[in-house]
Amino acid sequence: MPRTTRLVVALAIAALLAVAAVSAAVAQEELLGGKLRTGDSVTVGADESVDGDLYVIAGTVTVDGSVDGDLVAFGGQVQLNGTVSGDVLSSGGTVSISGDVAGDVRVAGGQVTLNGSVGEDVIAAGGQANVQGGATVEGDLVVSGGQVTMGGTVAGNIEANAGTYNRTGTVGGTEHVVRGEVEADDGDEADDLADDALDAFRHFIVLLLLGAALLWLLPRLLGSAETQLRERPAASIGFGVLGFLGYVLLLVLAIILIVLLAILFGLLQLGALVAIEIVGGLLGIFVVSFGFVVAVAFVADLVVALGIARLIARDPEAGWWPRFGLLAAGIAVVVIVTSLPIIGGIAKLLVALFGLGALLLAAWAGWRGRGSVVAPPPPSASVAPPAPPATGA
Repeated sequence: MPRTTRLVVALAIAALLAVAAVSAAVAQEELLGGKLRTGDSVTVGADESVDGDLYVIAGTVTVDGSVDGDLVAFGGQVQLNGTVSGDVLSSGGTVSISGDVAGDVRVAGGQVTLNGSVGEDVIAAGGQANVQGGATVEGDLVVSGGQVTMGGTVAGNIEANAGTYNRTGTVGGTEHVVRGEVEADDGDEADDLADDALDAFRHFIVLLLLGAALLWLLPRLLGSAETQLRERPAASIGFGVLGFLGYVLLLVLAIILIVLLAILFGLLQLGALVAIEIVGGLLGIFVVSFGFVVAVAFVADLVVALGIARLIARDPEAGWWPRFGLLAAGIAVVVIVTSLPIIGGIAKLLVALFGLGALLLAAWAGWRGRGSVVAPPPPSASVAPPAPPATGA
């Protein structure tokens, strides 16, 4: 998974946990006919059967009964002891699944424990991920964590990424484990370098195609951002930092707003609006996140690349092809520098900050200039006709 995508996923999980913390301060409530439950502590009793999907946001979530649908649970502590006929999506400080799940399990938390049966795949991420001896997974297991213990039975394959990994259980398919504490063998170094070079080449091609499209369709976008970067570098990196912080704040506020509106519409018994509001809100978050990732991962590189190109040729020749050639040279420099070992990550961060900040500055300048009235140019002075020759007295 790319580093930018992992960052977005981590921020989304953090935002959901923030919503759970806010919801924990209110009394337990059941909305939408019991489909949505919030509060300090929410419990589904052993003799209770939920007909349909169940959404729970609470400080402590305990499900001892059965859910005839999907279960979505967020909280400080999440404990599933009952049965779920659909899928389970959960996140929390500690998440424990000891019951039976007919579908998939997708879970993330500080400490994740699985000791029940899962009919399909399991995707788990946590500081500590423990698949105990009583756990059975009929599909594949994808797990990532600082410490991973696999003592259960997996009928499919295992794909693991862990600092430490210990397996005492059985695997029906293949097992591929990447251990963070193990260095690559000498025989694999050449393959790793080849993979890194191939990734850099792919990134160069993507940037080249995107840069050509922007130069053709939106030539002023890159030009305005590059001008801001060249003339105001300090402001560019400052706006880049503010852009990252603003995106995180916007994401958290958007999720909180979605939950609060869903609760409000539920209290007003406007069930149809709840579904529309949730789907529309999640779609808006997806669109904003997609645009942010594209701007940080690709467009920012193009802005910095164009700035480097202007250093190569301060007075570029007019025309699309000369500008595209200079941009290609700048892209090559950016890709090479950001692909270097050790300093490549720092260089990529700086490129993202400078490029994003320059884009925001260009957008701000364009928005401010939209409301200003540009005075028409003064009429050119007319040339007075030559005075007639003076007649002699």
